[in-house]
Amino acid sequence: MEAFGGLATLQVMMEELTTSGAGEISAEPSPAGPVGLKPVAAVWHTVILLVVVIGFSALQGVQSLSHAAVTVNRLQTYVATLVYEVLLLGYVWLLGLMLRKVPLRELIGGRWANAKDFFLDVGIALLFWLTVAGMLVFAHSELGFSGVDAAKSMFPQTAIEMAVFIVLAVFAGFCEEIVFRGYFQRQFTAWTGNVGAGVVLQAIVFGSAHIYQGWKGVLVITVYGAMFGALAALCKSLRPGIIQHCTQDGFSGFAVWYAQKHHLLTMIMRF
Repeated sequence: MEAFGGLATLQVMMEELTTSGAGEISAEPSPAGPVGLKPVAAVWHTVILLVVVIGFSALQGVQSLSHAAVTVNRLQTYVATLVYEVLLLGYVWLLGLMLRKVPLRELIGGRWANAKDFFLDVGIALLFWLTVAGMLVFAHSELGFSGVDAAKSMFPQTAIEMAVFIVLAVFAGFCEEIVFRGYFQRQFTAWTGNVGAGVVLQAIVFGSAHIYQGWKGVLVITVYGAMFGALAALCKSLRPGIIQHCTQDGFSGFAVWYAQKHHLLTMIMRF
């Protein structure tokens, strides 16, 4: 699946309309708004989600340690991860936002009004990608942490695995931005009355959701999550972050698959 196919899927998901009054389109609030912004779900709803996200990550960490030598079935893992991501989104959307009558588009920050808006978001996503790449190079230099090395057993090796991985990358990027930069950031911002606190707290949760990658991974991914949160707050939209997240995950999988096919993986891992 090509990147534009994934973006088209996102566009359809973003097309949800919300009406108020006599059928007029309501205003489109930003995902990280001013002090006094209302929560989008009850406290119990967020607590349950926190327990599930962090608990599942901790369980993965324990399983990875106890089954270090076991061969990973990548296709099964991809499908299981895809189901997990969709369930998280469903929980946030159906049991959180809808109960408070908050449209999904409110977290996303609206939809593209024209081609100019789309290409502007793409441009922002590309610039952000460069920033992220710089951070990852720095993390590799200072901490010796490599995302490729940490997840090398999960990258696709066959054409079928590559196809499923691309689908997973698109859905995971979309779902994680909605859950972390949309839902959690909105909740924490509303509760603390501070956008910066919302960005930092959701980043900590995002990093904690990757406990299975070790403390270095948690640290790097927390910074990574904070960068995404700051981008959402500055742009008042999740769209650039969704584009970057989906394309980066998909491209990473394709790059490693291609490198393995042409025996270039060692060079990439060194980088």
